[in-house]
Amino acid sequence: MNCRKIVRRLSAFQDGELASSLERQIEMHLRECAACSRELAEMNRLRERLLRLPPPAADPYFPGRVMALLPGRPAAAQRLLRAAAWAALFIAVFLGGFLLKTSAGATDADGRHPAATFSSVLLEPQAFGLLAVHDDSLDLFNGGGHEQE
Repeated sequence: MNCRKIVRRLSAFQDGELASSLERQIEMHLRECAACSRELAEMNRLRERLLRLPPPAADPYFPGRVMALLPGRPAAAQRLLRAAAWAALFIAVFLGGFLLKTSAGATDADGRHPAATFSSVLLEPQAFGLLAVHDDSLDLFNGGGHEQE
């Protein structure tokens, strides 16, 4: 390895971050090269000086500067608009349910609740069949069709 490649890897070597085979190559180079050995010695002295320094004082304005960089909360008008939209949705669902409930509880002229007309598909083993309920069949469900005794 040449000196330029060694110098680029000296910091990782100093921190013990290299693979063992690469560490051995750098150690061999450092034994033979005085310039790279001096560079590592200077890095070690710098590291020791930095470790002796007191930790930096906390900046009391740091949280404020960070918060100023964050995106702001939505404006009051936008929050009000969002709340109004949710309220309108709630009211629409409530009224829809109320209207369905009252229309389902409607009665005919005799005061009875008419049965709903529906069709269903029956699955039979051999073929498909369609069962339709006719209006005269609904009279049975509506209380009609019983012969008075």
